[in-house]
This record gives sequence, C-alpha cells and structure tokens, in this order.
Amino acid sequence: MQRAHLVAAFLTFAALCVGVSALSVSRDRHATLDQARREFAATAHLLDEHASRALEAGDTQLRMLLDALERWDRRDPAEGQRIQAAMRARAERLPQIGGVWALDAQGRLLLDSAEHPPPPRDLSERDYAQAHLGAAPGPPPGLHVGSHLPGAGVSQGRFTISRALRDEEGTVQGIAVAGIQNTYFSQMYGEAGWGEGARLALFTSGKEKLAEWPPDSAVAPPSAAWPQPWDPPGGPAIVEGSQITAARTLTGFPIVVVASRPLAEVLAPWRERALWTTAVSGGILTGASVLFVFALAGARREEAVRAELLRANQSLDERVRQRTADLEKALRSAEMASLAKMKVLATVSHDLRQPLQGLAAFHELLLKEAPNPTLQQLGGMASASLQAGQRLLDDLLTLSRLEAGVVPVEVATFPLAPLLDQLAAELRGEAEGKGLRLTVVPTRAWVRSDPARLQPILRNLLSNAVKYTERGGVVVGARPRGGDLRVEVWDSGRGIARTELGTIWEEFYQIGNPARDGSHGAGLGLSIAERTARLLGHPLEVRSRVGRGSVFSVTLPRAPAPDPASASASASAAPHPETVSPPADAAPPAGPAGAAPGRLSGRRVLVVEDDPLQRSSLTLLLEQAGAGVMAADNFDSALAAAQATLQAPSAILSDYRLPGGTDGLSGIQTLRGVLGRDVPAILLTGELSADLVRAAKEAGCLVLTKPAAPNRILSTLAELTAGADAAA
Repeated sequence: MQRAHLVAAFLTFAALCVGVSALSVSRDRHATLDQARREFAATAHLLDEHASRALEAGDTQLRMLLDALERWDRRDPAEGQRIQAAMRARAERLPQIGGVWALDAQGRLLLDSAEHPPPPRDLSERDYAQAHLGAAPGPPPGLHVGSHLPGAGVSQGRFTISRALRDEEGTVQGIAVAGIQNTYFSQMYGEAGWGEGARLALFTSGKEKLAEWPPDSAVAPPSAAWPQPWDPPGGPAIVEGSQITAARTLTGFPIVVVASRPLAEVLAPWRERALWTTAVSGGILTGASVLFVFALAGARREEAVRAELLRANQSLDERVRQRTADLEKALRSAEMASLAKMKVLATVSHDLRQPLQGLAAFHELLLKEAPNPTLQQLGGMASASLQAGQRLLDDLLTLSRLEAGVVPVEVATFPLAPLLDQLAAELRGEAEGKGLRLTVVPTRAWVRSDPARLQPILRNLLSNAVKYTERGGVVVGARPRGGDLRVEVWDSGRGIARTELGTIWEEFYQIGNPARDGSHGAGLGLSIAERTARLLGHPLEVRSRVGRGSVFSVTLPRAPAPDPASASASASAAPHPETVSPPADAAPPAGPAGAAPGRLSGRRVLVVEDDPLQRSSLTLLLEQAGAGVMAADNFDSALAAAQATLQAPSAILSDYRLPGGTDGLSGIQTLRGVLGRDVPAILLTGELSADLVRAAKEAGCLVLTKPAAPNRILSTLAELTAGADAAA
C-alpha cells in the first residue's frame, strides 16, 4: 500500500511538472504573438506614413502642373518650354517621381518632363486616360492610381497617379500624370530589417500590386487581413495561414500597404525558450525519478523524499508565476513609457505657458498704472525675471522634445546669405554696444536643411561669440568642404581650455560661472544646439585657444544655386529662413502704432478664452489700448454676442484649446463662415506643433506662442486691423 502511495505521488508530480511547463510555454507563445501583432501594426503605420508623404508630394506636383496648364497660353511657345523646365526641376528633387507628363483633352501627349517638345503620341488607351476621359456618370474622379506602365509587371519600375483639369461644366481639358518609382518604396522596405522572410507590398484598392520587397517575391494580397471600410483604424496584425499580416489603407489615397512575415520566423525565439523550459522540466522529472527509486529501495527515506518533492514542486510553481508576472509588468511599462512622455510634454508646455500669459498681461497693466518711480523700477526688475523664466521654460521644453524625438524636420533648399544677414542684424546692436566689430562674409551658396531648426543653432553660436568676447570682433562666413558647406563663427574672446571642450555641450554647464549667475543664461543653449544639429545630421565642431579665441562650425549639405529663370519659383516654394519666428526672448516689434494707449481706438476685438483669469487679463489689456472688447468662453457665445451687436468684429483673438471638443482654429473658420467675412484672427497657444502652425497659415491665421508679450499682441492686432480697414 505504501508503494502505491509513492507511485501515485510520483505520477501526480510528473503531471504537474508537464502541466506547468505546458502552461508556461502556451502563455509565452500567446504573449509573443500579441507583441508581434502590435509591432507589425506599428511598422505598418510607419510604412503608411512614409508612402502617404511620398504620394502627397507626387499629388502636389500634379496640382501645380494643372495650375500651369490652366494658365498656359498655347500661342506662346516659350511658355511651354518654361512649364516643361519647371516640371523637370521639381521631379528631379523628388526621388519617388520617375517623370511627369500631361495629355490634352483627346489623350495626346502635350508635355513631358523628359524632353520638349515631346514626340507626338496618342495615349488615350492608357488606363489613366480612360479613367478620366471615359468616366461614368456621377461625380468626376479625383486622384486616380493607375497600373504599371507597359512592361514586365512590377519589375518595370513605375506606376502612375493622375488628375484631370475640368472646366465649369465638368468637361476634361487636360490630364496631369506622374510616374511613381516603385523602387523608391522597395529600397525603404528593404532597410526595415524585418528578417529574411518578411514580405512588404503596396496594392491598389482593387488588389493590384504597385510595389513589393523583396523584388519579384510574388506577394499576394491578403484576404482576412485586407482592410474593410468598417474596420477601426490602426487595428493589430492578424495571423493568416502561416503568416502574420498587417494591412492599412493610406489616408486620402486608394492604396493599401501590406506587411507580412512567416509565423515560424516570428515564433523562433519562443521555440528556443520552449526547448529550455522542456529541458528544465525533463531535468526535474529525471531527478524525481531518481528520488522515487531511492524511496522504493528504503522505506525509511519515504517521508524525506516526499517532503523534498513537495518543496521542489512549490518552488518551481512560484518561480514560474513570478517570472510570468515580471514579463507582463515589463511589457506594460514599455508600452506606456512613450505615451506618458508625450503626454507630459504636451501638458507641461500648455499648463505652464497658460498662467505665464496672464502674468505677463497683468504685469504690463500694473506697470502702466504705477506712477511711483520705485514701483516702475521694481516692475522692470520683475519683468526681467519673468523673461528669464520664460526663456528657461522654452529651453527646457525644447530639450525635452529633442530627447523624446518628437521634433519634426522639414528640409528645404534655400540661400544661406539672408539667414546670416538676419542673425547679424539681430546681434549687431549688442556687439556695437561692447565696441566689437561684427562682420558677415558675403556668400552666394545655397544649402539643404530645415531653416526653422538651423536658425537657432547659428543664433546660439553667434550670440555666445558676442557675449564672451570683450575686444576685437566676431566674423561669420562659409567655406566649401567637398560637397558640403561649413559655416564658421570666429571670435577673439577668452577661448576655451582643452579639458572643457568636451563638456561645453552638457546641460547647465557654463564656463566661468560657478556661482550660477542667472544673467548669463541657464547653460542650455549649446546643449540644444548640439542635439538639434545631431537631429538634422549637421556635424557641429569647435576649435579654441585660451586667450586667442574660438571657432564654432556647423557643416551643411551644399545645394546647387538655381538658374535665374527658376530662382524665384524655388525661393517661393521652399521655406525661407527669414520667415522663421524670432526667439522667445527677442523684443516684440514696435509696429507702426507704437506703444501709446489708444492704438486700437475704434476697433472691436472678439476675445475667446475659456480660462476666466486669462480672459480678464486680455480684456483689460485691449480696453486700455482703446479697443471695444467682446469676451466669450466659447465660440457659440461669441457668435451670439456678435449677432446681438449687429456688428462683425475687427479682429478675433482666440485660445487654441477650448472646452467641448472645439479648438480655436476650427471655431475661427466657422465664425468667419457665419459672418460672411474673412475677419483677421490671431491664435494664442502654448503648444509647440509644426502641424498647428502649418494649418493656421493655410487658414490665414497668425500664431502667437504663449506667453506672448502684451506689446506684441497689441502691435500685431494694430497691424492686422489697420490692414483690414485699408482693404475695406
């Protein structure tokens, strides 16, 4: 009977070991698949954004070509030559564009970016011509994504997107077509590093293949994973057959991006862990068998063996549960870390800038109402402290956004000279006040960079050179270095010791300021400049000799200067350095209205701000300037106030974040539509978003970042309303 008990105990223990191992392996497999689904969905989203940006650039070329066709006077042969030259220049700047051409209303070749005049060809039988010329009754088609050009399928290298020019009756006047290089997408897909079995492709909404990687891999469109109109956006990848597949429809384009990978390749790490788990379980069972044999050989050791088995069982079960809990906790922490950092940045940027805006306005009002010279002096000191706090906040938020990797980059080709001249003009007054010579060496070079990110880098280098130079001067110039251009800032200052050259890029590090004198800044400028240069891919270097001076340099990609015929078009198409916003600590523009009270006399300003304190500060500031103010906490109340007075406002001053799911930009556009007037508008916001600035510019609104100086708000309103009155 005792032997039967031992056999039962051994069998129970063996079953428990196998069950725990199987459970652990099963849960590990489930977690591995879940993580792979999320990673596939995220990667598909990245491919979606990449393809969307590439196609949006091609669509922009089509729209520009249609505009040129609409204005083209066919009697002027030189005009066709100019249009073809502009088409070719724009196509050469975009690697995804393999050519741009235009057809007339009968489908004949009218313009070709490859040559001018183009050879006579009838392309009316091509699918893109048929899509627009032979459109079925109903709304005319917009952007058409065509099949591959005649050739050997996907390997031929191009597919097409096209748009039609129609008159007021809907009749086709012309067709603009762009050839898209599918190798552009294939190269990017090949660099994704998904593994040997990965398959990626672009399909039309009709499941026709446009691009794939690896080339000629015969990627077929999925069935179960194919996105449907009712599917939620950004859904996870699914397991389809022996593949794990993610598919997304591009926003605004009838194209689907598909990414798949063999399930066996995804589960390879899990199999290795499963083998280790099986080996451990087998070892435990082997040990238990030895104990069982010894237990049968001697009845005296029966209780000891049973206790040992029980302890081993409990220990194994506890380790499995603890390990599983640790893995799940680590996975949840990794998923939430990125979202938490983005949320903290947005909240800190808005919630700290909001009270600073009200503080600046109330401070301005107090200074104007204070007749006591002592109070005026204290107010000036408080103003300097407030500006220092604002600069420190801007630097900290900029540094945080750079660390989080959420700073957008928009590269353009532009001349370097206007940017250098603008920065020299900003700092020339400070240099002359110290008796320094500030010299800019003339240059005609053009560079490729993001002017909005490059400007603060050069401003910081030039400002430091003026700040730390006591005699002599500062020289700014550019030197060619192979295919690049190196912008150098030379000074005759105190110089930097060799031991400190590697530490000047660290946060809060300042040479010769051990007491942390706040008048010298916070020591974040060079750190921000170095990280921004790293983001742009521009090497930043320094050479220095103590007592002789320093040379800071940043190396930029050099771009060929455009010919005179297209220079004006290039300058208008690319962001110009002079349009970049001034630094946060720059003095507000005085404007034609000056700083005298009553500059807004006779103006009616609509203020929309949900925060009562901010609304009160803006109302008092505008009323003191002579404006009539209508204040509201949302745009429904603002519309009611405007209709009650039977007068449209002269200008709108609105916060961006408003309650009820309405933002200031959409509210301004809605109010303009109801009033039937394009009322000048200013958007106040604490959010640092390139997308918001771009959207506001398209809507004809100015953006002022909180905290905006009261004098800057008044000057901007005076200029806007003066221009509006003159136009009226």
